[in-house]
Amino acid sequence: MVSDEEFSRMRAYVSRFMDLTDHDFTAIQQRLVRKSVPKGCNLLKAGDVCPYVAFINKGHLRSFCLVKGEEVTYNFWFEGNFITDYSSFLTRQPCIETHEALDDVEVIIVSYDDLQYLYKNFPGWDKFGRLIAEFIIIGVAERNRAMLFLTAEEQYLNLMKSRPKVLANVPQHYIASYLGLRPESLSRIRKRLATAKKI
Repeated sequence: MVSDEEFSRMRAYVSRFMDLTDHDFTAIQQRLVRKSVPKGCNLLKAGDVCPYVAFINKGHLRSFCLVKGEEVTYNFWFEGNFITDYSSFLTRQPCIETHEALDDVEVIIVSYDDLQYLYKNFPGWDKFGRLIAEFIIIGVAERNRAMLFLTAEEQYLNLMKSRPKVLANVPQHYIASYLGLRPESLSRIRKRLATAKKI
């Protein structure tokens, strides 16, 4: 079980979406486990079955996959948000992505079995789980549309507007990978935008 202080940020996040009871919150708090991940280490490694849904209390991470031996950054995760490999977590199959800490990270974790218990016995958590699943589906669809229909420059501008934390905290070569670019291509885009006074 984690302390009230450690749990407070997660509780505030959940409360933005749903009005859960104190009983609901106590039920999950009793099942949460604290975990620290030093910078450069992995919270999850490709090939493992994802055992958790984690809430990030401190720090930020990136998820990446190996494609033809090269790391391809898939997403970024910041404090105040949940992180998991949703497909692996639900299917209990090995994941293909790694979650790497980009600085010292602290998370609180609920296991698969504990979350299934909460879904079964607490309707509020079952409803919240469905809500999060819907957000994930929407996020994936928006990302796919951006990759298909926006130019690299438009994607960068969209990232700047919608996720400024990425630009402020993540090394440029990871951002380039996330956008499907070589670092030098991203550098050219940034110079063009700076000249046009768009950044």
